[in-house]
Amino acid sequence: MLDKALDLLQQLGFTANESKAYIALLEAQPSGAYDIGKRSGIPSSKIYETLNKLLRKGIVRLSDSNVADKPLYVALPPDALTDQLNQQIKHRTQALLPLLSTLKSSQEPDFIWPLANHDDLVEKAVGLVQSAQNTILISCWKEELSWIKADLVAAEAQNVLIALVHFGTPEVSIGATYHHPVEQTLYAEKGGRGFTLVVDGEAVVIASISESEKFDASWSRNKAFVTVAEDYVKHDVYITKVTRFLDEPLVARFGADYEQLRNIFESEA
Repeated sequence: MLDKALDLLQQLGFTANESKAYIALLEAQPSGAYDIGKRSGIPSSKIYETLNKLLRKGIVRLSDSNVADKPLYVALPPDALTDQLNQQIKHRTQALLPLLSTLKSSQEPDFIWPLANHDDLVEKAVGLVQSAQNTILISCWKEELSWIKADLVAAEAQNVLIALVHFGTPEVSIGATYHHPVEQTLYAEKGGRGFTLVVDGEAVVIASISESEKFDASWSRNKAFVTVAEDYVKHDVYITKVTRFLDEPLVARFGADYEQLRNIFESEA
């Protein structure tokens, strides 16, 4: 957990030593530079430089019980730190967008971008849902719905139209919710779960999550890629509607789990 906190602080602009010093000070404060350096592993030749940087950033300050020959430091509380960082990021991104928008690209932004890990998948999918203006098409399992559900509900409250294809019996209904009828058969065939999200017909996130939780994921604004994903979700909606109202004759014609219906290489099946 400590390593994760150090890593996240560095992702937010802290140096490695600044991250270590802040964490060490949180664990025991007020503290002098020598004690902070000892707990954090920062060399004595670097600890004052590090603390002075944190002082200038307003992340640490001198303690009220400070004595002249031995300065003592206290750290900004975690909730105040995250509020400060949020405001800094917000202000900088707001200033950056109009500057970047003046630049002209020679190509349409239609690349397919890989998502390296699960955190990237969640961040991109949630961000797109939060930006939705008109429509959201989503196909997922309960594992993925668990972390995006709140944002879908918020989007629906903003009058965004939502079609949700859920593999497995849905525990919640968001927008137009459809229960895919052969989820276990598909899980066995594909060796895991799938996740498809299309927002406003302009952006798509696709992921494949194996039984061992390894996954391959990407996102794009490529029009062809978006259209294929959009059609995929729409056709799953069509199938769930048909099977919901015509299940008995379909089973009689194609067998349990519509096995022959899914046999795409036999047109007479």
